[in-house]
Amino acid sequence: MPPKKAAGKPEPDVNVPAGDPAAGRDIFEQQCSACHSVESGGDQKNASAPSLGGIVGRMCGSTDFKYSKGLKTAGFVWSEKHLFVYLRNPAKYITGNRMAFAGLDSDKDRADIIAYLKGV
Repeated sequence: MPPKKAAGKPEPDVNVPAGDPAAGRDIFEQQCSACHSVESGGDQKNASAPSLGGIVGRMCGSTDFKYSKGLKTAGFVWSEKHLFVYLRNPAKYITGNRMAFAGLDSDKDRADIIAYLKGV
């Protein structure tokens, strides 16, 4: 079932290539795991970054983590398309985002991480 449409940022008009979840896991471990986990639940209020487990289909900024105002008010549900554009340049996609990550230029790397995140 597709995610619900939210009243915030419209879904980007992009094609997300098919990704390889195993390659995405490796990229996640290299690029993301220092701050993010993929565990669901738990106390995210004191974490350095929110868990990304179950992110696809979840409202942006909706867990217990202390999100920036930009993420709390973005008003969209994370989809493959939103993630694909966001992961290229997080600060540009969501103004006021505090994540200290420049982004991934490679379409393949972004598609692989998304394929991995869809399964966790």
